[in-house]
Amino acid sequence: MALLCAAACATSGSPNAPPGGADGAELVAVMDAIEQALSEAETRDVAGFPPLKSVTVKLQTEASRSVDGEIALYVFAAGSRYAAESASTLELEMRPPPRADRGILPAGDLKQALARAIYLAKVGVARAGQGTPPFVMTDIKIDLKFSVEIAGSAGAKVTLVPLGAEAGGKLNRNQVQSITLVFGR
Repeated sequence: MALLCAAACATSGSPNAPPGGADGAELVAVMDAIEQALSEAETRDVAGFPPLKSVTVKLQTEASRSVDGEIALYVFAAGSRYAAESASTLELEMRPPPRADRGILPAGDLKQALARAIYLAKVGVARAGQGTPPFVMTDIKIDLKFSVEIAGSAGAKVTLVPLGAEAGGKLNRNQVQSITLVFGR
């Protein structure tokens, strides 16, 4: 994941560029928020759930010039202006770092909404596998849709909000981001 963030930094332009623009949040800020949510979600084990094998993140982006004239990539945020013809999809496939033993903790302890959604999806799948007769889970794929929200001056804070949990309003196709998690042995 650290390699992914380094690659994102290299493509996002100047390190002095603001974290948000009129069209969305800077790619680096969004990737940092995703990495934090994944790290937090992975600290919560669900009994009998297989380990995370891969993560695929799909982001709707637009290239834009920053204040100092550098080209930067911005991820469309909820409520952002956009031009459909200038939207690009950035798809990143990652392998998680080796995992350490973790405890089983409740979802209420999770700070980030996306981490909570991942945990609750894992719990739901684990419960579905406990039917009569129980299904044996081999590979599990969880695909979550989320939006990016920007708060503070110059987009200082990026928040990832799972769809269905957003405050209101409709999102267009370019404002919907996705993360796919594949679990298995």
